[in-house]
Amino acid sequence: MLCGITLFVIVVGVLGVWAMGRFAPKLLDSTLASKTGAHLAVEANDTNLFLGRIDFQGLVITNPSRWQETEFLRVKRLMLDVDTLSFLDGGSRTIRDAELEIDRLVIVGKANFLSDNNAKDIGNGLKGADRPAAPDAPPVAHPPAPSAGQSFHIRHLRVRVDRITVIAGDGTPQRRVVIDRTFNYVFEARDITDRNFDDKVSKPMGKLALQTAVEQQPELLMDLARERLRKSVTEKLLGEK
Repeated sequence: MLCGITLFVIVVGVLGVWAMGRFAPKLLDSTLASKTGAHLAVEANDTNLFLGRIDFQGLVITNPSRWQETEFLRVKRLMLDVDTLSFLDGGSRTIRDAELEIDRLVIVGKANFLSDNNAKDIGNGLKGADRPAAPDAPPVAHPPAPSAGQSFHIRHLRVRVDRITVIAGDGTPQRRVVIDRTFNYVFEARDITDRNFDDKVSKPMGKLALQTAVEQQPELLMDLARERLRKSVTEKLLGEK
């Protein structure tokens, strides 16, 4: 999940290349709101496309409206040093340097927060899942989605996550804070492409996140395991009835 959020935020920054840099936050907010119901705001925008730099500070993404908890992600800084020409010639898109500092990440879910949470809501919305049309509504033609196979090359990636909060039972009397603590998690990788992304980012990032959680809060994994076991048993019993 952390890897997916990292990639999502970097993609948001890269979209600023097409969104004319200085006006990117408003255009990105409009896109995010229409697809997911969430909103995006930036406190400071020092983007300069002439230099190939996208630089957002104080970036905040809210939750879709069905969640009582309002904030999803607070980013201290997102900085991308891109090769602008590589985005114009249709070839592999090159990012020379990508730096992401997450001040706070809030994962909020319903009773089974592991499978029903805000991060999945936003991710599914951005994937362009079609909403069912009204019975009498005529079919609407959608423009073709951009190719998912677009190649990219990130020469250097650095991700830092300060505070992580996990909330279960959002909007119910059973609401509880599962995690709310500073992790100071740092991950770095070099020469990342669409072909080696899993080996260089997804797998090692997940391994480091797990190691950090075990070292700082070993009882957390036991709590999550018990939570999953309780849900599994409950669903099985209800199914048998």
